[in-house]
Amino acid sequence: MPDLRADSIIRQMIWLIMIAALATNSVVAQEKDSDPFADAIKGILFNAIQQQLNNGPSQPESKTEKEPKTNFNKKKPVTETAIQIIEARVDDSNATVKGKITGVTLPAPVFISDKVIQSDRQGYFSYEAYLPAGSSTLVFTIKSDNGNPVSQIVNLERAGTNSNPELKYARLNPSERQVKVNASSVALIVGVAKYSSVAPAEFADRDAQIFYDYARLKLGIPQERIQTLVNDSASVVGLLSGINKWLKRSVKQGESDVYIFFAGHGLASDDGGTAFLIPYDGAPDFLERTAISRDEVFREVSSVNPRSVTVFLDTCYSGDTRGESRLIAGRPLGIKLQEQSLPEGFTVLTAAGGDQIAKPLKEAKHGMFSYYLMKGMEGDADSDGNNEITARELHSYVKENVVQQSGGSQVPELQGDGERVLVSFQ
Repeated sequence: MPDLRADSIIRQMIWLIMIAALATNSVVAQEKDSDPFADAIKGILFNAIQQQLNNGPSQPESKTEKEPKTNFNKKKPVTETAIQIIEARVDDSNATVKGKITGVTLPAPVFISDKVIQSDRQGYFSYEAYLPAGSSTLVFTIKSDNGNPVSQIVNLERAGTNSNPELKYARLNPSERQVKVNASSVALIVGVAKYSSVAPAEFADRDAQIFYDYARLKLGIPQERIQTLVNDSASVVGLLSGINKWLKRSVKQGESDVYIFFAGHGLASDDGGTAFLIPYDGAPDFLERTAISRDEVFREVSSVNPRSVTVFLDTCYSGDTRGESRLIAGRPLGIKLQEQSLPEGFTVLTAAGGDQIAKPLKEAKHGMFSYYLMKGMEGDADSDGNNEITARELHSYVKENVVQQSGGSQVPELQGDGERVLVSFQ
């Protein structure tokens, strides 16, 4: 860019030289005869010089406007610190949340409860976690560059489960510790809360739905080797089909560890000699025709020669509906179930003694036995800290807590091999 000030000074110097020359000429002219034409030219030139001196040098028309100056000190626009949720979905029991953060130095940490994940250099992040039954609230938090927290709340609902209220009991979560996969194992899970003709077994369907997660994540059973029957799908035909067809086809002789979970009503025969599991459409007045005896289930499973069988029964045989009413009107409560024999290789954990009531834990929205069974499988029952939970350790944990909660009126029982390892942590 040319220096306009220097140019102006040069122009003024030229004009001064011309003025001096004119003055010299004027003196010479006085000594000679006057020339009118020359005098006129000199007058015009002299006036132009005077005007130039008075007004300053003229600038080219293109230079009359000042060129804008770049302000290098101008502040960049400030981007607001924010969390944008791009995707939030629930697949079975797994939640996935994807988002993007802005207004912070990247990459940056994103806090979710007691966990921390890292965004990428563009601000994108992805979070995956086990989703407990019912509704859950996730709070995503980042800190702005000046240290102020910014949060975004994401509400998720797990389909097919009842709402999870505020609990005074710890929420069940089977995902905290990884276990070894038992590739040849198989599980049949049954939960009947709503019966076609008798009073409900409160929370039994919810117990089965959540135990499905524990079968995968704590017993190490492949998802495709688990069958779950809930409420009306656990009819007489549904149960018999699950046992005699699906289960038998799934068992690898001599290799498979079989797990059976049943939550719902049970009932002893009038003489106490037979224990019955009542399906969705079972009629307590016609047990032999509409219910399935425990012995029949055990015989059918044993016939395919599995490596082991472990049975969890959140039921009782007292004739009570989890403390709410009687299954058979006029029938006395507390018919004591006689001791039942077990086939070889079976281990059975039962919610209560032969004449006791299997109670719900209303505050946790679970059967009392089921809640502590699953809580123990998370690792609480590993009493010796060797990263394994045996049937005996699990029973001891469940028994201690159930007895305490029930005031001694419900005592879970263990039959069979107590040293069988049920949970193996990695």
